[in-house]
Amino acid sequence: MTHRADKSGGSRLYAAVDQLDRFMNRLTDILAFVGMSALIGAIGIVIVDIVWRRIGGQSMVGAVDLTQFCVMAAASWAIPYAFSARAHVTVDLIGPNQLRFIFNIIDTLIPLLCAGLMAFLLYLSWGRAMEQWDYGDVSQNLAIPMILFWFFLLSGMAISTLVCLVYFLKTLLTNENI
Repeated sequence: MTHRADKSGGSRLYAAVDQLDRFMNRLTDILAFVGMSALIGAIGIVIVDIVWRRIGGQSMVGAVDLTQFCVMAAASWAIPYAFSARAHVTVDLIGPNQLRFIFNIIDTLIPLLCAGLMAFLLYLSWGRAMEQWDYGDVSQNLAIPMILFWFFLLSGMAISTLVCLVYFLKTLLTNENI
């Protein structure tokens, strides 16, 4: 605990943000695990469908719906994990000594810009999801309500926004990049 207090001067705000950051990391770990389990489920469904086609001569009813559902969960819940793990690709175009101060400021603002982008995408997606809800759209074969597909996307975007905001606050409080 001493290490964290040294970084922030022992402030309660930093302790709260650090605790929130650890909570978000645990949440995104769980979501990524569930998402990857869903991806394994999608692979299993495809394998069963292929075997069923070979044995029975016809496709498994609902295989496409279930596979799309599983892939939607995996993809949408992997995004917050990537933000939380800081697993995005970065490229330094200019050497480390040239204009480093400017790039440090940009590096500090990137999580805030990402949070803004994810919030904007959430806003746009929410409107489309509410249209699906109003229309009562369902999947083609199993009649799974399409709003369930949207749930994964919307929750992934919302959690990504929160993860980016928490990381931005933590960066400001610790002055890691500046």
